Amino acid sequence: MDSFKEPDVRIQDVMSVTPIIIKKTETAYKAASLMKESGAGSLVVLNEAGELEGIVTEMDIVFKAVAEGLDPNKVKVEDILSSPVRTIEGTKNIRDAAELMAQLSIRRLPVMRSGKLIGLITENDIIELSPALLDITREYARIHYPEDIQGYKEPSEIEISGYCESCRVYSERLTTTDGQLLCPECQR
Repeated sequence: MDSFKEPDVRIQDVMSVTPIIIKKTETAYKAASLMKESGAGSLVVLNEAGELEGIVTEMDIVFKAVAEGLDPNKVKVEDILSSPVRTIEGTKNIRDAAELMAQLSIRRLPVMRSGKLIGLITENDIIELSPALLDITREYARIHYPEDIQGYKEPSEIEISGYCESCRVYSERLTTTDGQLLCPECQR
């Protein structure tokens, strides 16, 4: 990775400064509705003191509630959220965020300053700035942290979210094909 010149950009300069927040006492249905309304794939969960409690993602709702046959109107966010949550300081470089995401196989990181939530950085934020950075850091993580990578797939098999390089449509299922990030429709 030494020969790759990553952008010298701090996380706080590219993160979302207004992540969607939900209380842990809300329902999975309310969380799903907020995600649909805002177009977000995750919500930040804060406790009553305003401290980071966790993150609830669309996959948490699907796997921990719906797929288990639970009623989303009765399941509380606190029962399905992902916690503890890894965080990152806003003053770090986006490369640090990409490496941590690759190492932990996650797509979002809450961004902190002095113990307070100041934003959220996602893979999509990094892709918009430097598409190659994610592939490079995933490969770096695979080489340096093989015990931490569960179910690693070759770059052409990894599915990520972002904008298709062919049709420019947003997709949750982009894969690398012939050096381009393509949606399933453009891969046919």
